[in-house]
Amino acid sequence: MSMDCGNAKLIEDFFISARITDELCAASIEKYRDSIKKFLSVCGNKKIADLEDSDFRYFVLRMKDSGASNSRISNVIAAMKGLIGYLQKERLIGLKVNLDKIRKPKIPRKVVNHLTVEEIKLLLETIKKDLEAGEMIRKVRMMALIMILLQTGARIGEALSIRLRDIDRINMEIPIIGKGSKPRSLYLSRYTLYWIDRYLAIRNSDNNLLFLTLDGKSKWSQTDVGRSFRRYRDKSGITKHFVLHTLRHTTATQLSDKGVPMNCIQHILGHSRLETTIKYYIGAAEKSRAKEVMRDDYYRFIPKDSLCIGEKSG
Repeated sequence: MSMDCGNAKLIEDFFISARITDELCAASIEKYRDSIKKFLSVCGNKKIADLEDSDFRYFVLRMKDSGASNSRISNVIAAMKGLIGYLQKERLIGLKVNLDKIRKPKIPRKVVNHLTVEEIKLLLETIKKDLEAGEMIRKVRMMALIMILLQTGARIGEALSIRLRDIDRINMEIPIIGKGSKPRSLYLSRYTLYWIDRYLAIRNSDNNLLFLTLDGKSKWSQTDVGRSFRRYRDKSGITKHFVLHTLRHTTATQLSDKGVPMNCIQHILGHSRLETTIKYYIGAAEKSRAKEVMRDDYYRFIPKDSLCIGEKSG
């Protein structure tokens, strides 16, 4: 069944506004488009203006019956709430749907994968040992990138887009345009700047991008970065599986674990909504603190004589 032409126009109005205000990036718009199409299809392609609260309940039940995950259902509901909220605000449709009453299935909190302090040390020591065997530009470049990712929480695409002229050595920060075309700054330490400068000292190029291919002619690609990173990951001996993006999770989780306020971590990561930061990282911090509490020092209230049941005293 094809989409009603009136629906198509309302949906495009919503996306045009989202693009103008930078509320949604291109990738998010495509995901929203797919979600909206799915909702309307399940609901018989009703006119958006005719949708009611009962249509949302019907959609959730139909999706559950078909085996869809709570995450998928929630994403579709979120897209529809965004669409209808915009249309109601602009008075393009009436108020048949009460957005405050729309409920989404609960999604279990997902604890993101991250590296411990010991694992971070293992990874960095692996690169340093390789450097000690003979300094080469590819090794110094990798260390500079890893230091930036770990310290700033930058996404790999953001780090690879850093321009030399944007590195502010006075204020120790790098202004960037992040996800969703939102400006923010990456904050540097002198250690990270040390590796950046060490890389620049042996890089032979006048290209304004920081991270380049070994010949200095073009931007270092994510594919090539991934290949080099996996080599060091495998040599590090770290048993857990992790990828480059895990370093961003590591930054956020370590900051949260050390008591940095969530709104500060939100600012560092460039999240639009505080809820996003809390959803991903507060659980990881709680788990890390719980493990710390399990140390012997905290369990002195248990008599030691009771800890070795069945053993004879020497």
